[in-house]
Amino acid sequence: MRRLIYLLVVPVASIVIGVFCLALAIVGAAKDAFGLYFAIIFGTVSLGIGALQLWRFSVADPKISPFPTVDDLPLQERVGALHRLMLIFSTVIILMSAVTTYQLLQLAHGFEEKVRLRKPIAALYNHFGFWPAVLLIPAIGLLGIVELVRKLRAIRQATQSDPTGSELG
Repeated sequence: MRRLIYLLVVPVASIVIGVFCLALAIVGAAKDAFGLYFAIIFGTVSLGIGALQLWRFSVADPKISPFPTVDDLPLQERVGALHRLMLIFSTVIILMSAVTTYQLLQLAHGFEEKVRLRKPIAALYNHFGFWPAVLLIPAIGLLGIVELVRKLRAIRQATQSDPTGSELG
């Protein structure tokens, strides 16, 4: 199933973008020479990358995942990978929360009449007010961190019960 999703998303998207850019160049949608050259070069590169990825996908072993996950790592390396994921995830959540809070504060205090927010946050702000909209991203982040901690505990229990470091069953 993962291979089918990968086939539909990555190579096909690159090929579609490449064909679209080349079609723009052929139709003459570019306003100047730079736009024409950019469309031709970007379209050719994108089409080539998509074709290369599609070829690599066709000759790859069907039993191997096209993109690695934490679960594909050996048991001893999963702990470090999960720690890195938790750090990256928490940093992104903090930054997104800060930007959203800043935008909502500008809107709430009347400094701006209109701000750009994601649709769920805007809907929460319109229906429930300031605090539910501000706390949406930290709540989602907390759920993600809790899931990563749950996975980390399962890995630690597996290494304690099987100190040889063999894979989880």
